Amino acid sequence: MKKFLNNELIYSVINHHINHFLNVKKIAEHDYESHMILLTAYSHFLFQTMSIGKSLDWAETFAKTESNEHKQLMKDRKLTIFAVANNLSMPQETIRRKLEKLCSRELLDYSKSGGLSLGKKFKETIEPLGRADGKDIFDLFEKFEKAKK
Repeated sequence: MKKFLNNELIYSVINHHINHFLNVKKIAEHDYESHMILLTAYSHFLFQTMSIGKSLDWAETFAKTESNEHKQLMKDRKLTIFAVANNLSMPQETIRRKLEKLCSRELLDYSKSGGLSLGKKFKETIEPLGRADGKDIFDLFEKFEKAKK
């Protein structure tokens, strides 16, 4: 029987995580906890689009983040600081402080009535990071496929 998870594959997985962490600092220019808050809001947005039956490709997804429809979709099923804190197992006060910084950079928008939504600069900041991360993930998939053979 052939070893599926050899040390080379494990090394590649670990390096993927390290590269993602470094790319967040370099490209998005914020700490990793803030990035997780941002991804939680993005995940909420993606879930909302899926729940109404919309299938979007990469370009359409990022285009939708800048639409008025996105704001309404996020407001209809609003994401609260409590929900983000619960989802990430982080204190609400930490979420609130980091959210203030993300909002000041216009990566996220927040109001008590509308909840959390993606900000004006979300796309221009996160799309390049997603592109770099996506390439790394596809390279990793290829290594997994090769290891299965």
